Amino acid sequence: MANGDMRYGRCGVCGGGEVYRGEYVAQAGLRQSGTGKLGAKQPVFDAYVCAACGNTQLHVQLDAKMSSHIRHKLDWIPPQQSTG
Repeated sequence: MANGDMRYGRCGVCGGGEVYRGEYVAQAGLRQSGTGKLGAKQPVFDAYVCAACGNTQLHVQLDAKMSSHIRHKLDWIPPQQSTG
């Protein structure tokens, strides 16, 4: 479990246990940062919202087509060591 992962019912910001799940459907599609081009996919996200502080996390519902779209259309961020 990643620290602050709200999928486990605890808010990583305030520590509260009032996390609720819903779905968010992107209306404009998924696109590369800094471009005006819209992506071809309209992803569905699992949305986790803390009712105590409003912190929100989105986790895309992956299938093979969405994974391919992400790998070919978005900018990859190489893993880095934290400086903390």
